[in-house]
Amino acid sequence: MTLKLRHMAVLFFALLLGSVAMYIEIAPWLRLLVAGFLLFPIIYAADGLGIAQLMNVLPQRRVRHRQFGVLRSEVMQLLDVVRRLNWLTVDLERGVRNKDAVTAEIAFAERRLGEILDEIRDAVGRSTNGEEVDDERDDERDEERVFDLDLG
Repeated sequence: MTLKLRHMAVLFFALLLGSVAMYIEIAPWLRLLVAGFLLFPIIYAADGLGIAQLMNVLPQRRVRHRQFGVLRSEVMQLLDVVRRLNWLTVDLERGVRNKDAVTAEIAFAERRLGEILDEIRDAVGRSTNGEEVDDERDDERDEERVFDLDLG
């Protein structure tokens, strides 16, 4: 019998014995004892089959470092203000809140939109660590995208 086949047989036999021990009516302490003793052949078979090595080879989750974190946070703020403006308009149309208070909040939100747009203009082209990014590859990629769009 080959090595892998032997380990598969041991694993199958141990799992079969474990399931039989769980379904027959014996004392709970005896079931626990059988399950404990069956751990040895299960671990032996898993090691022989290389399951631990396979688990270590699985790809790790990729950590994605954003290059333009400042710009992203500014855009997220912009979207939050736009959502807020939407709900304020809905409240105004439904008459749920005081009209003067809602119009004052809308005016404040519109001023905040202008401020955020100025901050976005400042953040464009700046990487997360504060360096100016002037990458010629980005220009080439943009030209390729335009070319791809023209094709169809």
